Amino acid sequence: MAHEAHPDPFSRQMAAREIYIERQVRGAFAQVRAIDALTGLEVAVTTPSNAAQFDQNRLALRKLGQCLVAQGHMVLDNWKDNGASSSEKGEEVSKNTTTSLPRRGIYT
Repeated sequence: MAHEAHPDPFSRQMAAREIYIERQVRGAFAQVRAIDALTGLEVAVTTPSNAAQFDQNRLALRKLGQCLVAQGHMVLDNWKDNGASSSEKGEEVSKNTTTSLPRRGIYT
């Protein structure tokens, strides 16, 4: 029986969004910023400048995605189907958020 590979739901939702990536190299370090066009949310990560650019971008995108989930702008669709409606799922995401994050700004 062939097993069909399912794409990562997080990556699938992030691919559907318009995201700008900016990379600045400063000596031995590179600062990568990811900006969500819809919400204006911006995150920044600092990595070694000799790290692969793909890995630097992936790290920034993952951080942006986690901030979008924490603020309720994105709800992951990999929830186990236990009869909960989409509004209940969104409430569960907000209950799991332990820190109060600013609505706009740069996360570092």
